[in-house]
Amino acid sequence: MTTQNPTDLARETLKQLASRQLLPTPNNFSRIYAEVSGDEASGKHRLAELMTQAFTSLTPQNHSYRLGLARLNKALDDEAWEQVPQQCIDLITLHLRERELADSWGNLILSLLRQWEIRHPDLSQNYKQSALERLVINFGNQPEALNEKLHKLLQDWSRGQCEAPPAEEPAATREQPDMAAPDGHAGLSNALMLTLKYGVEPRLVHYPDLLQSYEPLLQQLTELDDSAAARLAFSAQLRAFLIKLELQSQQDERLVTGLSNLLRLLLQNIAELHGSDSYLVGQIACLQDMLSAPLQSVQQIYPLEAKLKEVIHQQGLLKSSLDEAANSLRALLGSFLSQLSQMSNETEVFQGRIASYSGKLQHAASLSEVRHIADELSQDTDTMQHTLQHSRAALLAAQGEVENAQQRIADLEQALESASSKVKEDPLTGAYNRRGLDEHFTRELNRAERTGSPLSVALLDVDNFKQLNDKYGHLAGDHALRFLVDAIRQLLRPSDICARFGGEEFIILLADTPHDEAVQTIQRLQRELTRSFFLTNNERLIITFSAGVALWHLGERDCDVIDRADRAMYQAKLNGKNRTVSAENSTEPDAVLA
Repeated sequence: MTTQNPTDLARETLKQLASRQLLPTPNNFSRIYAEVSGDEASGKHRLAELMTQAFTSLTPQNHSYRLGLARLNKALDDEAWEQVPQQCIDLITLHLRERELADSWGNLILSLLRQWEIRHPDLSQNYKQSALERLVINFGNQPEALNEKLHKLLQDWSRGQCEAPPAEEPAATREQPDMAAPDGHAGLSNALMLTLKYGVEPRLVHYPDLLQSYEPLLQQLTELDDSAAARLAFSAQLRAFLIKLELQSQQDERLVTGLSNLLRLLLQNIAELHGSDSYLVGQIACLQDMLSAPLQSVQQIYPLEAKLKEVIHQQGLLKSSLDEAANSLRALLGSFLSQLSQMSNETEVFQGRIASYSGKLQHAASLSEVRHIADELSQDTDTMQHTLQHSRAALLAAQGEVENAQQRIADLEQALESASSKVKEDPLTGAYNRRGLDEHFTRELNRAERTGSPLSVALLDVDNFKQLNDKYGHLAGDHALRFLVDAIRQLLRPSDICARFGGEEFIILLADTPHDEAVQTIQRLQRELTRSFFLTNNERLIITFSAGVALWHLGERDCDVIDRADRAMYQAKLNGKNRTVSAENSTEPDAVLA
């Protein structure tokens, strides 16, 4: 803009808001006004700058606090306002936690190690160990008090002072006789031996080479004296052993990675060779999804293993029945062909006899010979007719058995396909998983592109789901997700596809549904949810969600339409939650539900 007239600037700002389809909120208006006027500095959020300065000035700042501060700065720079409150709460919690401690635990442990090695005439090793034991006995269950007392104890040690018995020592502890603590060197040696014996040795069962290095190390620790030379030699040997152990761990990690890659290639090759077997492809896809995860825990593998075993068992039963039906069909077809061959042979014999009778009839000289030929011909004709009737009945029966076998095979194949489809379902909610969503999304996109019918996509996110988990537990959160999926199935059409997109997010595909009708459908779902209660821990809760609805446009990819619906959903979160926002016209007022 060349002019700086406020009226012109305001008019141009409103035009920009309308062209960019932005809500006329104070933040959007001030930001666009700053762009139009050329004063970018005034467009920055003053509150964001003040928050950054305030949190940066707080001390002390450990590594966790600095990471949280970086996440807050990124959220402020990206204007991801829905993340800012939680980031602020996390930073304040970390700050208060550090302020409640006299010193960080890392510094205390380093100071303890340094003070333990320092020799002082008034502070023997026996005294230090006894003081630490009393401190842990009295304040082991009080982290803040233990931190403060340990901090004061180390300060006294650094000044060469003896620490008086703690005033808060329980009476039960004072009545106990003072146990004689072992010598400092002997105590540390015993602790290190126990660590090696019960922490390291069980892990060396499958590594004989490491066991050969470990046994002399343990023997040397048993015979270790308190001289500096002996400790130095033992430290060097212990360091060499730990380096070998670390190298073995790295080799194990590379081995696991290599085996995973080999298994992934093997599964890919099997899938390409047996692409027509849907049951086998389903199992392979499930394993490939599991192997593609960057981090795998036992908790993630166990349910997948159980689900895969169930699918394999069901498919094995169905596959056995399918093979039996196929063998039966082959036997019936063989019998059918045998009947046809027999009919052909008998017909050929009958034709030969007819030709013979024709020759005899031409050379017959008397009426009696003609009558005899006619009797034989009549007898052969009756026999042939009986044979044909019997063969026809057998063929009709075989045809019925073939049709029954074909129907049985079709039913078994459908059941086999149904069992294979279980790998496309989310085990928690019963909705489709990401693989099932991709398959149905591709099918609906192709159909919409072929027929020109509308396809609407809704992305749902459960409101306040983290608070629900924190207050009532993760089991309550799981029940809430199942409650939502059950409500979706009851209220929407059977043809509508519901899939779990991740966490508490769900995607609904509304085929043959115009955009306005899709928005109304999601709003109706929200209203029905607010009228029903979710019971957990004998409390009645209302489950709500925020939603964004987008209409698929010709040539648009599935990820693009999901991204537009996702942005609309976040706008619904910013506008107060329990709302539905359209991705097609963001300037329209969104639905607010009580």
